[in-house]
Amino acid sequence: MRDTPIDRIMTTDPVIIGPGDSAAKARKLLETSNIHHLPVVDNGRLVGMVSSADLLKLYVLDEDVALATLATVSQIMELDPVVLSSAATLRDAAEKLMNGGFHALPVVDADRSLVGIVTSVDLVDALLRSLPVGDGSIIEAPAHSLSDLMEDNRLLRQVCKAAELYVRSGHGEHEHSVLIKRLDDVGRRTATVDV
Repeated sequence: MRDTPIDRIMTTDPVIIGPGDSAAKARKLLETSNIHHLPVVDNGRLVGMVSSADLLKLYVLDEDVALATLATVSQIMELDPVVLSSAATLRDAAEKLMNGGFHALPVVDADRSLVGIVTSVDLVDALLRSLPVGDGSIIEAPAHSLSDLMEDNRLLRQVCKAAELYVRSGHGEHEHSVLIKRLDDVGRRTATVDV
């Protein structure tokens, strides 16, 4: 698990914000996206990080409500966040998170372009997937993204419905063609995922 590439668990399309955006916009993004960290990106490059804790300090510690509503992201963001390279491993992420006092790491390529984000929750999830379950077996982290797994699940449900309709119908011509179509869909999906 320690040598697992970070791209196996990172979020590859994180919610981002610009340095000139308002703190109010950052707060709304955090609330509506149910996240706690926003990479701050300018012209594709990471320039900072804003967390829900940064916003909490602004809104709770600042008695001047007008200032809180006028503040920009650049005024409250962490200017030099600790980052991971896109070639990092889970161990690299765990060490940085353990020693850093923060809970998210932006993942960047060589020119500091943002390619993802990994959080302490992502690491705990990966750890839980690698621990033995009740029967001693280990549940490996999926090789595919959550969206791939959700699409596979959707297609599988369609095949099951088509198969049930086929069995209950007495093997009618229409139901047979629906079942064949669903099986073809799953076959094509499996072929593209395995490539």
